[in-house]
Amino acid sequence: MIPKYVVPSVGDCSVSTDQNVVDRIQDRFTARSEDRSFPVDIEARPKEFVVTAELPGVKKQDIDVTVHKNRLRIATGTGGGVEGTLLQRERSRGQRERIVRLPGPVDQRHVSASYNDGVLWVTLKKRGR
Repeated sequence: MIPKYVVPSVGDCSVSTDQNVVDRIQDRFTARSEDRSFPVDIEARPKEFVVTAELPGVKKQDIDVTVHKNRLRIATGTGGGVEGTLLQRERSRGQRERIVRLPGPVDQRHVSASYNDGVLWVTLKKRGR
Protein backbone atom coordinates (compact mmCIF):
# COMPACT_ATOMS: atom_id res chain seq x y z
CA MET A 1 0.00 0.00 0.00
CA ILE A 2 1.26 3.46 -0.90
CA PRO A 3 1.36 5.81 2.09
CA LYS A 4 -0.86 8.86 1.89
CA TYR A 5 0.34 12.34 2.77
CA VAL A 6 -1.85 15.34 3.41
CA VAL A 7 -1.12 18.52 1.53
CA PRO A 8 -1.70 21.64 3.65
CA SER A 9 -5.29 22.79 3.45
CA VAL A 10 -6.45 25.61 1.24
CA GLY A 11 -9.45 27.34 2.78
CA ASP A 12 -11.76 24.64 4.09
CA CYS A 13 -10.41 21.95 1.75
CA SER A 14 -7.53 19.60 2.39
CA VAL A 15 -6.18 17.36 -0.32
CA SER A 16 -4.46 14.03 0.22
CA THR A 17 -2.32 12.46 -2.45
CA ASP A 18 -0.04 9.51 -3.07
CA GLN A 19 3.61 10.04 -2.12
CA ASN A 20 4.67 8.88 -5.59
CA VAL A 21 2.76 11.75 -7.21
CA VAL A 22 4.24 14.26 -4.77
CA ASP A 23 7.74 12.92 -5.48
CA ARG A 24 7.26 13.20 -9.24
CA ILE A 25 6.02 16.77 -8.97
CA GLN A 26 8.89 17.71 -6.68
CA ASP A 27 11.46 16.02 -8.96
CA ARG A 28 10.09 17.80 -12.04
CA PHE A 29 10.06 21.17 -10.26
CA THR A 30 13.61 20.71 -9.00
CA ALA A 31 14.91 19.43 -12.32
CA ARG A 32 13.32 22.16 -14.44
CA SER A 33 14.37 25.14 -12.35
CA GLU A 34 16.14 27.73 -14.50
CA ASP A 35 15.66 25.47 -17.53
CA ARG A 36 19.09 23.92 -17.03
CA SER A 37 17.80 20.39 -17.17
CA PHE A 38 17.62 17.74 -19.85
CA PRO A 39 15.08 15.03 -20.66
CA VAL A 40 15.50 11.52 -19.28
CA ASP A 41 13.70 8.19 -19.70
CA ILE A 42 13.68 5.49 -17.01
CA GLU A 43 13.15 1.90 -18.09
CA ALA A 44 12.59 -0.98 -15.65
CA ARG A 45 13.90 -4.33 -16.82
CA PRO A 46 13.76 -7.61 -14.88
CA LYS A 47 17.27 -7.24 -13.38
CA GLU A 48 18.15 -3.59 -13.96
CA PHE A 49 17.02 -0.03 -14.51
CA VAL A 50 18.18 1.85 -17.59
CA VAL A 51 18.20 5.65 -17.56
CA THR A 52 18.63 7.41 -20.90
CA ALA A 53 19.46 11.13 -21.04
CA GLU A 54 19.68 13.47 -24.02
CA LEU A 55 22.89 15.50 -23.77
CA PRO A 56 23.53 16.92 -27.25
CA GLY A 57 26.75 18.85 -27.67
CA VAL A 58 28.25 17.64 -24.39
CA LYS A 59 31.70 16.06 -24.46
CA LYS A 60 32.08 12.68 -22.78
CA GLN A 61 34.72 14.00 -20.38
CA ASP A 62 32.28 16.70 -19.18
CA ILE A 63 29.71 14.17 -17.87
CA ASP A 64 29.64 13.12 -14.22
CA VAL A 65 27.39 10.25 -13.09
CA THR A 66 26.95 9.39 -9.40
CA VAL A 67 24.57 7.13 -7.51
CA HIS A 68 23.55 7.55 -3.89
CA LYS A 69 20.93 5.23 -2.44
CA ASN A 70 18.05 5.31 -4.93
CA ARG A 71 19.04 8.55 -6.65
CA LEU A 72 21.02 8.98 -9.84
CA ARG A 73 22.79 12.30 -10.41
CA ILE A 74 23.85 13.29 -13.90
CA ALA A 75 25.82 16.52 -14.14
CA THR A 76 27.42 18.18 -17.14
CA GLY A 77 29.75 21.09 -17.58
CA THR A 78 30.01 22.65 -20.99
CA GLY A 79 33.08 24.67 -21.64
CA GLY A 80 34.05 26.82 -24.54
CA GLY A 81 33.85 30.53 -24.73
CA VAL A 82 33.08 32.95 -27.49
CA GLU A 83 35.91 34.30 -29.61
CA GLY A 84 33.97 37.20 -31.10
CA THR A 85 31.11 39.35 -29.90
CA LEU A 86 28.09 37.34 -28.83
CA LEU A 87 25.00 38.81 -30.51
CA GLN A 88 22.44 36.27 -29.37
CA ARG A 89 22.51 33.28 -26.98
CA GLU A 90 19.82 30.60 -26.99
CA ARG A 91 21.85 27.50 -26.25
CA SER A 92 22.37 26.75 -22.59
CA ARG A 93 25.89 27.00 -21.24
CA GLY A 94 27.56 26.06 -18.01
CA GLN A 95 26.56 23.46 -15.48
CA ARG A 96 23.45 21.36 -15.91
CA GLU A 97 22.29 18.75 -13.43
CA ARG A 98 19.50 16.25 -13.09
CA ILE A 99 18.79 14.10 -10.06
CA VAL A 100 16.53 11.16 -10.83
CA ARG A 101 14.75 9.16 -8.16
CA LEU A 102 15.00 5.50 -9.14
CA PRO A 103 11.91 3.29 -8.70
CA GLY A 104 13.76 0.85 -6.44
CA PRO A 105 17.06 0.08 -4.70
CA VAL A 106 20.15 -0.51 -6.85
CA ASP A 107 23.53 -2.15 -6.32
CA GLN A 108 25.90 0.83 -6.43
CA ARG A 109 28.82 -1.47 -7.30
CA HIS A 110 27.15 -2.50 -10.58
CA VAL A 111 26.53 0.70 -12.49
CA SER A 112 27.71 1.23 -16.05
CA ALA A 113 27.36 4.10 -18.49
CA SER A 114 27.92 4.69 -22.17
CA TYR A 115 27.65 7.84 -24.27
CA ASN A 116 27.19 8.07 -28.02
CA ASP A 117 25.72 10.67 -30.39
CA GLY A 118 24.53 12.94 -27.58
CA VAL A 119 22.71 10.20 -25.66
CA LEU A 120 23.84 8.84 -22.27
CA TRP A 121 22.75 5.35 -21.16
CA VAL A 122 23.17 4.44 -17.49
CA THR A 123 22.48 0.84 -16.48
CA LEU A 124 21.93 0.14 -12.78
CA LYS A 125 21.60 -3.40 -11.46
CA LYS A 126 18.65 -3.87 -9.11
CA ARG A 127 19.60 -4.79 -5.58
CA GLY A 128 18.42 -8.19 -4.41
CA ARG A 129 16.01 -8.26 -1.54
